[in-house]
Amino acid sequence: MKSVGGYVTLVVLLVVAGAVAWFAGKSEERLAAAEYSLVTLRYDRADAELQEATRPGLLDPVVRRLSPIRGDETATSAYWTGDDQRLSDSDDPAAKLLAANAEYRALRRAGATFQAAVGRLDAIAKRYADVIRLQPDNEDAAYNYEFVLRLRSTLASSKQGLVPTEPAPGVTMHGVPGAPPAESDAKKFKMIVPMLPDERQEAEEAGRAARKIRKG
Repeated sequence: MKSVGGYVTLVVLLVVAGAVAWFAGKSEERLAAAEYSLVTLRYDRADAELQEATRPGLLDPVVRRLSPIRGDETATSAYWTGDDQRLSDSDDPAAKLLAANAEYRALRRAGATFQAAVGRLDAIAKRYADVIRLQPDNEDAAYNYEFVLRLRSTLASSKQGLVPTEPAPGVTMHGVPGAPPAESDAKKFKMIVPMLPDERQEAEEAGRAARKIRKG
């Protein structure tokens, strides 16, 4: 009876371990799909995939040890989808940096008088300072902090406000979308495909004269 009970316990443990490994593998697949969507600039899709990957489950505490979710991934998707509230509520340094960036972008997009701009730039600089206190080696936060302070000083001395900056038609956050020139003819371009080794050998043999056979 003891041996049977031991086998049953072993089977149960193996089943639980297999279930944990299966859920961890599925979590890794969802995270990989979300990362692929992020690097291909499909932020809405990445945000939905990350929310699906972070959905809590029964084995979530164990699965998250095997397949942890990086905070910068969810922060990046929230930043590019315009979910500034989610960034502001996060304690992750990456999210705090993106929240400060989002506030600066909103200020430049809307514009403001120099008094309002100086006050908002002070608040943005404090956000960058918070990130630097959490991560003293964060070069992006340090650069943005100094840039914001210099812009604030310039506006305060010149007493000039910020002009709203609306993007030009057809221009996205990543610049002007690429496309072939308007007057180009794609038919003029020729595609050269390398030959396979067997094809190269046949081509070399085709140019050789046949071996003469001596008669008599």
